[in-house]
Amino acid sequence: MVSTLAIVGAGPAGSSLAIRLVEAGFDVTLIERESFPRHKLCGEFISPECLTHFEQLGVADRMLTSGGDRIAETIFYERGGGSLVIPSEWFGSSGALGLSRAEMDLILLERAKELGVTVLESTRVTGLISNGGRVVALQAKNDDGAASTINADLIIDATGRAAVIKRLLDKQGTDARAAKRPPLLGFKVHLRDADLEPGRCEIYSFEGGYAGLSHVENGIANFCFLIKANSAKKFGGKGDLITEGAIKKNKRASVTLKNAMPVYDWLAVAVDRFGKKELAPAPKVFAVGDAAAFIDPFTGSGMLLALESAEVLSRSILINRSSPEKIAATYNNWFDQKFLTRLRVCGLIRNAAYLPRAAALVINFLGASRIARELLTRTTRQGFSISPTRR
Repeated sequence: MVSTLAIVGAGPAGSSLAIRLVEAGFDVTLIERESFPRHKLCGEFISPECLTHFEQLGVADRMLTSGGDRIAETIFYERGGGSLVIPSEWFGSSGALGLSRAEMDLILLERAKELGVTVLESTRVTGLISNGGRVVALQAKNDDGAASTINADLIIDATGRAAVIKRLLDKQGTDARAAKRPPLLGFKVHLRDADLEPGRCEIYSFEGGYAGLSHVENGIANFCFLIKANSAKKFGGKGDLITEGAIKKNKRASVTLKNAMPVYDWLAVAVDRFGKKELAPAPKVFAVGDAAAFIDPFTGSGMLLALESAEVLSRSILINRSSPEKIAATYNNWFDQKFLTRLRVCGLIRNAAYLPRAAALVINFLGASRIARELLTRTTRQGFSISPTRR
């Protein structure tokens, strides 16, 4: 019988899963290598559907009163200035929210603490302890060097694209693979004095990638972009150089970014691949959020996938708590029904996002047809409702 869980990673997937499970009576330990609040590379776009999850988690009021920007529309710009508009109301009447990960993640983590989740911040998982071919505990060490062992019936990897637990499993077994050069790089910085109206999220196509700009709290704008690794090298490999050499070639971006100044140093991360990953990489081990699947940021649904996948896993655990094998089967089944269509659609249109001419064709076509763009955008939010008793 499953009663104790160790969740590694306190982002939106890990913290929301911890909240759902502790409220259901489980003993939950949440392990996070950083000390909150902290900056995180992210588009910081919270789609309207996320607010329903925040209400269920008991944090909606705190999210909405944290000073974030209520985003009414997302506008995609091709390099020459052509654009198309996606209203936030297509996905929920409340509109989207621009809020920094430092603020959002802190609110979720504090809620988890309030409900009785054991939270270990500034703590890194260093190893796995197995018995009979099953992981039964984690080895961890905090920033002071103190080591600890965390026993659990289930281990949850919520460490995002880093997939820390999967990597440790690979080291234990025979699945260690040679590291490959990541095809994409992500960059992020907060900016002052961006020439952007409140209530808008703007997406800019440029050679080798696309960028996003939207306000968060305190009058600051979040600016982030994905770029092919070879294009990043061509333009100097650093966030500011790529912005000057490539992104500002987009007519609209040259206006909004003209006088913008960074608030802190650029953040950067390698992005290896998109799509579904292993949901249950070992017996009694599960992945959630970006560790389970990574969806293209241009959809604006990355945060939603994190919260939804946590809900799917929590329901799978609740109705199958006597059998980790049944949890894995249910989780895989529901996950596929919930996410596979949207992941496949994103895969089909992904290449156009990195080619300015193709992006211009798509933007101009969809910009001329509300029906086409509404149909396409809704496929990035595939519908599948899971009730507490559905099997």
